[in-house]
Amino acid sequence: MTAIINKISLKGIKETLLTFPLYILTHPFKGFDEMKFLKRGSMWYAIFILFAAGLANILRVAYTGFIVSGFWQATPYVYVTWTLFFTYSPIILFCLANWSVTTITNGKGSLKEIFLTYAYSMYPMVFCTLVGIILSNFVTGSEMAFAVFFFIVGPVLQYAYLFVGLIMIHEYTFLKAILMVILTLLAMLIITFVAALFFSLFNNVMMFFWTLVEELSMHWF
Repeated sequence: MTAIINKISLKGIKETLLTFPLYILTHPFKGFDEMKFLKRGSMWYAIFILFAAGLANILRVAYTGFIVSGFWQATPYVYVTWTLFFTYSPIILFCLANWSVTTITNGKGSLKEIFLTYAYSMYPMVFCTLVGIILSNFVTGSEMAFAVFFFIVGPVLQYAYLFVGLIMIHEYTFLKAILMVILTLLAMLIITFVAALFFSLFNNVMMFFWTLVEELSMHWF
């Protein structure tokens, strides 16, 4: 009985972390279609790939070879909080912006499906980033392009797969998908502006009350 349970568990892990992600890489249109209608996508995979993306970016900041990074540190120091913030905030921002736009443009994808589509599109980016980090520590100046290639091709593949995935989950035509991407980028700018304005006003209000408390304490005490 234990052997059967272990076999089922290993099969599920293989399907979640390897089989289906690779299937999407080789058959993106069919893969994203099955993710939407056959529910093959997994939130466990999304969590795993987000963790891997954060780790890959931390390693990139800390261990990219000085020939590629342009500087050398005897003891690498990484602002982990900021690195993770700049890794995850664009993902959250994109998902919210795309969901808000497609809600009013008859998009068929849910917020969960948008998030899963983004997660599954990150597979090549994470892999290429890790390969680029390794190569950057071995290449010479004349061979630097090999490492830089992986740092560039990773995000390009990610956004290509993301575009295909959005077409499939929202059931858009190609031209409507392009318009949706443009509107999503505009929505991201608007959300960023509103968030920045909110935090600026919040900071000013807090500073006002802090100054008021200081003035009252000096006057009374």
